[in-house]
Amino acid sequence: MADVTVLGIGNILMQDDGVGVRLMEALRASRRWPGSVEFIDGGTGGLGLLTVIESARRLAVFDAADMGLAPGSHRVIGERELAAQATGHRLSLHDLSFPETLRLTRLSGAGPEETVILAIQPEVVDFGTTIGDSLRAAMAGLVEIATGLVEGMLKQPSRAGGVSAAADPVGSDEAR
Repeated sequence: MADVTVLGIGNILMQDDGVGVRLMEALRASRRWPGSVEFIDGGTGGLGLLTVIESARRLAVFDAADMGLAPGSHRVIGERELAAQATGHRLSLHDLSFPETLRLTRLSGAGPEETVILAIQPEVVDFGTTIGDSLRAAMAGLVEIATGLVEGMLKQPSRAGGVSAAADPVGSDEAR
Protein backbone atom coordinates (compact mmCIF):
# COMPACT_ATOMS: atom_id res chain seq x y z
CA MET A 1 0.00 0.00 0.00
CA ALA A 2 1.29 3.45 -0.91
CA ASP A 3 1.73 6.01 1.88
CA VAL A 4 0.03 8.66 -0.27
CA THR A 5 -2.41 8.16 -3.13
CA VAL A 6 -2.76 11.14 -5.47
CA LEU A 7 -6.10 10.93 -7.26
CA GLY A 8 -6.87 13.19 -10.21
CA ILE A 9 -10.57 13.36 -11.03
CA GLY A 10 -12.18 14.82 -14.13
CA ASN A 11 -13.29 14.39 -17.69
CA ILE A 12 -10.34 15.28 -19.93
CA LEU A 13 -12.73 15.55 -22.90
CA MET A 14 -14.54 18.49 -21.26
CA GLN A 15 -11.79 21.13 -21.08
CA ASP A 16 -11.45 22.52 -17.52
CA ASP A 17 -13.36 19.61 -16.01
CA GLY A 18 -10.19 17.60 -16.67
CA VAL A 19 -7.99 19.86 -14.52
CA GLY A 20 -7.79 17.31 -11.69
CA VAL A 21 -6.32 14.67 -13.99
CA ARG A 22 -4.05 17.22 -15.71
CA LEU A 23 -2.77 18.45 -12.33
CA MET A 24 -2.10 14.88 -11.18
CA GLU A 25 -0.13 14.26 -14.40
CA ALA A 26 1.84 17.51 -14.01
CA LEU A 27 2.64 16.72 -10.38
CA ARG A 28 3.81 13.21 -11.26
CA ALA A 29 6.08 14.62 -14.01
CA SER A 30 7.40 17.49 -11.86
CA ARG A 31 10.03 15.41 -10.06
CA ARG A 32 11.07 11.93 -9.09
CA TRP A 33 8.65 10.76 -6.40
CA PRO A 34 9.35 7.93 -3.94
CA GLY A 35 7.63 4.60 -4.52
CA SER A 36 5.43 5.36 -1.52
CA VAL A 37 3.45 7.86 -3.67
CA GLU A 38 0.88 6.41 -6.07
CA PHE A 39 -0.70 8.46 -8.88
CA ILE A 40 -4.15 7.49 -10.20
CA ASP A 41 -6.30 8.89 -12.99
CA GLY A 42 -9.77 8.63 -11.45
CA GLY A 43 -11.63 9.67 -14.58
CA THR A 44 -15.05 11.05 -13.75
CA GLY A 45 -15.08 9.50 -10.29
CA GLY A 46 -18.17 8.01 -8.74
CA LEU A 47 -18.61 4.49 -7.47
CA GLY A 48 -15.70 3.24 -9.57
CA LEU A 49 -13.39 4.95 -7.06
CA LEU A 50 -14.59 2.97 -4.01
CA THR A 51 -11.72 0.47 -4.14
CA VAL A 52 -9.15 3.26 -4.64
CA ILE A 53 -10.51 5.17 -1.64
CA GLU A 54 -10.81 2.05 0.53
CA SER A 55 -7.21 1.04 -0.08
CA ALA A 56 -5.61 4.48 0.31
CA ARG A 57 -3.63 5.26 3.46
CA ARG A 58 -3.59 9.02 2.81
CA LEU A 59 -5.49 10.51 -0.10
CA ALA A 60 -4.87 13.76 -1.99
CA VAL A 61 -7.64 14.46 -4.49
CA PHE A 62 -7.51 17.04 -7.29
CA ASP A 63 -10.77 18.02 -8.97
CA ALA A 64 -12.62 20.84 -10.69
CA ALA A 65 -15.35 22.28 -8.49
CA ASP A 66 -17.80 25.08 -9.10
CA MET A 67 -17.29 27.22 -5.99
CA GLY A 68 -18.24 30.59 -7.45
CA LEU A 69 -14.62 31.78 -7.40
CA ALA A 70 -12.51 33.33 -10.14
CA PRO A 71 -11.38 30.75 -12.75
CA GLY A 72 -8.14 29.08 -11.69
CA SER A 73 -8.72 29.85 -8.00
CA HIS A 74 -8.58 26.96 -5.60
CA ARG A 75 -9.50 25.77 -2.14
CA VAL A 76 -7.85 23.12 -0.02
CA ILE A 77 -10.64 21.24 1.72
CA GLY A 78 -10.21 18.82 4.62
CA GLU A 79 -12.35 15.81 5.36
CA ARG A 80 -14.60 17.55 7.88
CA GLU A 81 -15.81 19.96 5.21
CA LEU A 82 -16.06 17.10 2.72
CA ALA A 83 -18.34 15.26 5.14
CA ALA A 84 -20.62 18.30 5.29
CA GLN A 85 -20.68 18.44 1.48
CA ALA A 86 -21.81 14.81 1.26
CA THR A 87 -25.23 15.78 2.52
CA GLY A 88 -25.44 19.34 1.18
CA HIS A 89 -25.20 20.80 -2.31
CA ARG A 90 -22.90 19.18 -4.83
CA LEU A 91 -19.32 20.46 -4.81
CA SER A 92 -18.12 18.26 -7.65
CA LEU A 93 -19.21 18.44 -11.28
CA HIS A 94 -19.67 14.65 -11.51
CA ASP A 95 -22.81 12.53 -11.01
CA LEU A 96 -21.84 10.96 -7.68
CA SER A 97 -19.72 13.52 -5.90
CA PHE A 98 -16.42 12.64 -4.30
CA PRO A 99 -17.75 13.51 -0.81
CA GLU A 100 -20.65 11.08 -1.35
CA THR A 101 -18.27 8.36 -2.51
CA LEU A 102 -15.99 8.94 0.49
CA ARG A 103 -19.01 8.78 2.79
CA LEU A 104 -19.96 5.38 1.36
CA THR A 105 -16.46 4.11 2.12
CA ARG A 106 -16.67 5.42 5.68
CA LEU A 107 -20.01 3.66 6.22
CA SER A 108 -18.21 0.34 5.72
CA GLY A 109 -15.50 1.34 8.22
CA ALA A 110 -12.86 1.66 5.51
CA GLY A 111 -10.99 4.51 3.94
CA PRO A 112 -7.88 6.61 4.30
CA GLU A 113 -6.45 7.99 7.55
CA GLU A 114 -6.43 11.42 5.93
CA THR A 115 -8.17 12.94 2.93
CA VAL A 116 -7.56 16.38 1.44
CA ILE A 117 -9.06 17.73 -1.77
CA LEU A 118 -7.54 20.47 -3.88
CA ALA A 119 -10.59 21.94 -5.62
CA ILE A 120 -9.98 24.15 -8.65
CA GLN A 121 -12.53 26.59 -10.07
CA PRO A 122 -13.11 25.85 -13.78
CA GLU A 123 -13.85 28.46 -16.40
CA VAL A 124 -14.79 26.49 -19.51
CA VAL A 125 -16.60 23.15 -19.25
CA ASP A 126 -17.36 22.28 -22.84
CA PHE A 127 -16.14 19.75 -25.39
CA GLY A 128 -12.40 19.97 -25.88
CA THR A 129 -9.23 18.26 -24.71
CA THR A 130 -7.23 21.22 -23.38
CA ILE A 131 -7.78 23.28 -20.28
CA GLY A 132 -8.56 26.98 -20.73
CA ASP A 133 -6.18 29.91 -20.46
CA SER A 134 -7.02 30.76 -16.82
CA LEU A 135 -6.28 27.25 -15.59
CA ARG A 136 -3.23 26.89 -17.80
CA ALA A 137 -1.86 30.12 -16.27
CA ALA A 138 -2.56 28.82 -12.75
CA MET A 139 -1.04 25.35 -13.31
CA ALA A 140 2.52 26.06 -12.06
CA GLY A 141 1.14 27.47 -8.81
CA LEU A 142 -1.26 24.55 -8.46
CA VAL A 143 1.62 22.08 -8.91
CA GLU A 144 3.51 23.91 -6.15
CA ILE A 145 0.52 23.70 -3.80
CA ALA A 146 -0.07 20.03 -4.67
CA THR A 147 3.62 19.29 -4.03
CA GLY A 148 3.32 20.82 -0.56
CA LEU A 149 0.22 18.76 0.21
CA VAL A 150 1.85 15.47 -0.81
CA GLU A 151 5.15 16.23 0.92
CA GLY A 152 3.24 17.14 4.09
CA MET A 153 1.35 13.85 3.97
CA LEU A 154 4.60 11.91 3.51
CA LYS A 155 6.08 13.48 6.66
CA GLN A 156 3.15 12.53 8.91
CA PRO A 157 3.36 9.36 10.99
CA SER A 158 0.60 6.80 10.62
CA ARG A 159 -2.21 7.13 13.13
CA ALA A 160 -2.77 4.20 15.45
CA GLY A 161 -6.18 2.67 15.05
CA GLY A 162 -6.50 3.31 11.31
CA VAL A 163 -9.39 5.38 10.04
CA SER A 164 -10.05 8.80 11.53
CA ALA A 165 -11.45 12.10 10.33
CA ALA A 166 -8.48 14.21 9.32
CA ALA A 167 -7.87 17.78 10.29
CA ASP A 168 -6.90 19.85 7.30
CA PRO A 169 -3.10 20.34 7.45
CA VAL A 170 -3.07 23.58 5.47
CA GLY A 171 -6.10 25.53 6.69
CA SER A 172 -9.25 24.33 4.99
CA ASP A 173 -11.93 26.65 3.77
CA GLU A 174 -9.44 29.24 2.67
CA ALA A 175 -10.07 30.51 -0.84
CA ARG A 176 -6.91 31.36 -2.73
